[in-house]
Amino acid sequence: MQVCDASAEGQVTGLAIVEQQIVGFLVLKRGASLPAWAQASDAVISAMRIDLAHQGKGFGTLALRAVFDWVRQQWPEAARLVLSVDEGNTPGRRAYEKAGFIDAGVREQGRIGWVRYMARTLG
Repeated sequence: MQVCDASAEGQVTGLAIVEQQIVGFLVLKRGASLPAWAQASDAVISAMRIDLAHQGKGFGTLALRAVFDWVRQQWPEAARLVLSVDEGNTPGRRAYEKAGFIDAGVREQGRIGWVRYMARTLG
């Protein structure tokens, strides 16, 4: 989260996922902070974690739905919300699909294995 605080230009933002306590977080990036695979008009979920004790309770899906409104309000120039997900992260992929993300059909070798790219239009 220190990276978020150090981003003077507002290119990186960290959001807490709260349900009476913090159950997770996600990190959003845009502009100069985008990864090479993203388009200039994208906002990227570069990290999302739900505490192990709270996984499987729908918090990830709810947070993903809520983040669309946040991005529309705070970063209105963003056309899509995009992310990469590990091929083997089936629960994560299901949560992204429930929240309206569509698999882009592109798979690449990532840092720790194969990744998929998913996107949802913000319009």
